[in-house]
Amino acid sequence: MRRVTVDRTSEDGVTLVRLTDPAAQNRLSEALCEDLLQALEAAARDKDLRVLVLAGSRETFCAGADLETLRQLSRGERAVKDMALPDRLLAFPLPIVAALEGHAVGGGLALALCCDVLVAARSARYGVNFTDLGFPPGMGTMALLPAKVGHHFAAEMILTARFWRGHELEGRGLFNHVEEADRVLEVALQVAGRMADKPRHVLELVKAALALPRRQALLAASAREHLMHDLCFERPETLARIESNYLSEDKQEG
Repeated sequence: MRRVTVDRTSEDGVTLVRLTDPAAQNRLSEALCEDLLQALEAAARDKDLRVLVLAGSRETFCAGADLETLRQLSRGERAVKDMALPDRLLAFPLPIVAALEGHAVGGGLALALCCDVLVAARSARYGVNFTDLGFPPGMGTMALLPAKVGHHFAAEMILTARFWRGHELEGRGLFNHVEEADRVLEVALQVAGRMADKPRHVLELVKAALALPRRQALLAASAREHLMHDLCFERPETLARIESNYLSEDKQEG
């Protein structure tokens, strides 16, 4: 089963990487994460690449961690290892434009935060619902989200665990563009195309310079996030809260 597809969208150096596991809402299962990491590695080796566009399905960009992974974490059956994808995205040598046609919640929004330009849908839901599940955010969210929207709004997003519609987040600094869902990918490709006519070495230099403070913030956040996760996942009530609140419909509607 192909959970990630890679398509050269044109001859101008733009490549589309799409999460293609819609039946599972593109959740960050071990298999999907591995497929995405491999796709990023292959794209980085493409000497003709100028810009990468990362997309999901029309309904869901990415719904975060899958339930079985969270159960295993809460039972101590696996360690928290959620930094590979964020670091790989931030370290990717060329710009990444995220086309968020559908919902991006929890780890899905954290994934988008590691891209360089974000195009969102007016009607889709976005949020960081970690605290509703009984543990703090991971994947560098504690550093990357405040850097995008400021301390006070990041605190509200994290502590309330509310899901916001794209149009409610317009002008908050989280997204570069907020469009109708059927125009999100089109706009993302237009932005990518305007970047792609620049020399590759210039794009690489700019990407590395812009990403450096974010990579440093990710590294600093990771130790604290992992410690907080260890403290929370060892508590017996965390599993019950995960089972009760995992992406419940009333929470999604926010």
